[in-house]
Amino acid sequence: APDTHASTPKRRGRPPALSLDARGRLILEAAEEVFFASGYGAASMEEIARVAGMSKKTVYGLYPDKRQMFGALITDGSAFLESDAVTTDEPDEIVAELRRRLLKLAEYALLPRQIEITRLVISEARHWPELADEFHARGMTRGLSYISECLARLKVAKPDAAIANVTQTATALCGAVIGDFHLRALFEKKRPLRRGKLVAQVDLAIRIVLPRVADAAPGGGRHKRPA
Repeated sequence: APDTHASTPKRRGRPPALSLDARGRLILEAAEEVFFASGYGAASMEEIARVAGMSKKTVYGLYPDKRQMFGALITDGSAFLESDAVTTDEPDEIVAELRRRLLKLAEYALLPRQIEITRLVISEARHWPELADEFHARGMTRGLSYISECLARLKVAKPDAAIANVTQTATALCGAVIGDFHLRALFEKKRPLRRGKLVAQVDLAIRIVLPRVADAAPGGGRHKRPA
């Protein structure tokens, strides 16, 4: 019998239409590429549309201006900051969750992409203050809330933890964990950072900022060296 499949030409119908989420993803990827290459001020919506392979009308339909696009870039990839609320009342479990969140937040802040976004904000915020506003509201404030949720729960569960101000304590913890590593990354100190160093820094930060709860979690703040 003849091979009818081999002789039948394939149909080349129209490519499937992209979903709204897929279009938004492509636009954000293009915006990131253009912002990093040209800077926020020099970037244009037209260039972003060209890189995304879409019409300006499509881009403007999803992101009316560069500020909203940049804000979406900051929010993108940080869904973990919207995690489930802490519901346990056990101090040990809350401290263990606090450690986990500090480590996760530090790893996120030190991603190469996040470092590039931070550099962009630092270099252009003087002329484009909305960059700093979006970075603070969608990045820093959300990150502090992610840590503050644990601290607020811990303050109730363990009154002797001496947490006078939840937001200030969260700020101190985040600074103690991320600060030096972040500065090194911003100034292109490209020494590889092992996860074990971040784990040790999280424990040190808790011992310094919250000495009364440093040994509350199982293991007393001592972690096995990662393999």
